[in-house]
Amino acid sequence: MTSRPEQVAQIPMRVADRLTEQLAAGGWRRHRFVPDVEVAFVHEPVHGVVFHFSVNLAGRDGVSLSSSVGVEHAAAELQRQLFGRTGTVCQVGASMINLVQDAEPSKVTPLRWWVASPEQVDEAVAQVVADLTAYGEPFQVGNQTLPKVIETLLGRPKSQVEYGTLAVCLAVSGDLPEARAMLAKFGAVRQVFAGGMTETFIHNFTERFGN
Repeated sequence: MTSRPEQVAQIPMRVADRLTEQLAAGGWRRHRFVPDVEVAFVHEPVHGVVFHFSVNLAGRDGVSLSSSVGVEHAAAELQRQLFGRTGTVCQVGASMINLVQDAEPSKVTPLRWWVASPEQVDEAVAQVVADLTAYGEPFQVGNQTLPKVIETLLGRPKSQVEYGTLAVCLAVSGDLPEARAMLAKFGAVRQVFAGGMTETFIHNFTERFGN
C-alpha cells in the first residue's frame, strides 16, 4: 500500500483534535477515532435519543472531511437484538452533502471540505462545524420521534436497511400489520446483510411479534 505524503499524514489527528475542542461546547463527545478512516462523536441521550456525527479522515493526497449524521432511538436496542449484533444502530441518518444540497444546491462544491495540508485544517473544520449546526443538527432534532423517523424513511428509496428499520419502528409503535409488510419486503429485496443476518432478523422478529 502506498503511504501518504507526510503533510497529509498529519491531517487526521489534527482534525480529530480540533473537532473535539470545537464540538465539546455543543454537548458532543468523541467516542471513536480510527486514524486514516474516521472520527465519530455522540451527543448524550435526550429522552432516550442519541445523536451521532462522523467525519471522514481517509484520503491519500488530501482529505475530504465529508460527514454524516444519525439518530439512534431506544428502539435501537431491540434492533440489535433482532439482528444478533452489537454496536451503533441508527434508525435514520443522512450525509452532509445531501443535506446541504437539499437546502442550498449552489453551496456544494468538491472543495467545500477539502484539506491538503495541516495549515488548511482550521478553516475546513470550521466549515464542518458550521454545516453540522446549520444542516445536521436540525435534521437530527427533526427526527427525534419514531413517527417522524417512520415518515422520513417512508419517503426515501429503500433497501434492506430501511425496510428492517421500518419493521422495528412500526412494531414498537404498535402497527404490527405494517411492520409485517415491511418485514416481507425486507426478505424480498436484494440482500445487503451478510453472514446469515437476514435470516436471523426474520426469525427473531417473527418469534417476538408473530407471523
